[in-house]
Amino acid sequence: MKRKRVFNLSSIGLVLLLPYVLVGMVNGSERILMNYRPDMEMYLAAILSCQISSGYELQTIEAQAVIARSNLTRKLEEKENITEFLRETGMGIKSQWKWWIENEIYEKAVENTKGKIILVDGDLKLVPYHEISAGVTRDGQDVFGNSEYKYLKSVDSSADKNSPDYFSSTYISKSQLPDELKIKERDSAGYVLSLEADDKILEGEAFALGMGLASSDFSIQKTGKKVRFLCRGKGHGLGFSQYGGNELAKNGSSWKEILEEYFPEMDISTCNLTVGEK
Repeated sequence: MKRKRVFNLSSIGLVLLLPYVLVGMVNGSERILMNYRPDMEMYLAAILSCQISSGYELQTIEAQAVIARSNLTRKLEEKENITEFLRETGMGIKSQWKWWIENEIYEKAVENTKGKIILVDGDLKLVPYHEISAGVTRDGQDVFGNSEYKYLKSVDSSADKNSPDYFSSTYISKSQLPDELKIKERDSAGYVLSLEADDKILEGEAFALGMGLASSDFSIQKTGKKVRFLCRGKGHGLGFSQYGGNELAKNGSSWKEILEEYFPEMDISTCNLTVGEK
């Protein structure tokens, strides 16, 4: 596979920040943050390479590029601190930072969708994604218990059931778990919202993350000295399913049509923001 670039976010940041580090030595770090205004498009290919496999269809990666750009733009509107911005950009992605971009498909996806973002009534909102849904994506209002996220509608993604990674099992020793553990509540998509653990109530997504489960759509089975958690899907199940989107791409859907399928309440727009600019 072609290694087209010899950088990641760390090396991009080093090259871009060098002149500003010199400024900071003279004028202080606050001056760095005031003067630093790079084009955020140059970050996206590196970020994208950590968010989605290069083995997916170009249209799928283009859809992910729009999602990545939308989330970046929202963060930049909320924070002017470049250090905080870079730190948060690296959170929640599924693979380690690389010292190269393995495939030029990421740069192509960024270029083909240049400036495109998705909005809700003209506003930037959280645009979540995951690898494989449990067959239907989750309703945002159900998950967060807040009408602010009602734009995240539950949509059919039944193609995900064909993924070889749709089912997964995790075995955990009974000694690591509460004596009594049972599912208390599920959302409309089947994901666990809460569990009863002895005399405590645990939040489903936090429990799944803490236990290393593939998703919070799981069942509990006791097997000897261990407990088996049988999971459906991979990830939190909100928003864009990469596997499901890729199946649409294979059938001829464009990145725009894919996003319209998974985010029916959102609109595609254009943005030309740079870091720290509003």
